[in-house]
Amino acid sequence: MNDWMTLAASWLPFAVLLGVWFWFSRRNGMQARGSSGATLIELYEQQVAETRRMNANLERIAASLEKRAGS
Repeated sequence: MNDWMTLAASWLPFAVLLGVWFWFSRRNGMQARGSSGATLIELYEQQVAETRRMNANLERIAASLEKRAGS
């Protein structure tokens, strides 16, 4: 039983530090704002939307080039 207490006591500071780090990262990550005032989640969503628009445009360009090459 003494070995378990020693093991728990030696790992307790690490576990507490890990928990505090996780808590701060979640708290700051959800409230962090970019230079535009948008939260990081909103910025990621804008990036995903822009990437989807760009992919759609690239697919239209590729289809047009394939049609032109086939003619």
